[in-house]
Amino acid sequence: MITIEFNGERLELAAALTLQQLLEQQQHNPNGIAVVVNGNIVSRSDWANTPLSEQAKVKVFRAIAGG
Repeated sequence: MITIEFNGERLELAAALTLQQLLEQQQHNPNGIAVVVNGNIVSRSDWANTPLSEQAKVKVFRAIAGG
């Protein structure tokens, strides 16, 4: 079991996941979002290859149109 921070909330995972697996588990639609892990933007093409480690800090941002 590992513990991460997801959008400011503590989250315990049964096993280490990739970023893509976490987003699927949390039911985040990948369209129009940006993801930051430990202060670094992760390109969508790298989500499946980005493992999450103990105490990782993940933030999901959604683009909002306005004007």
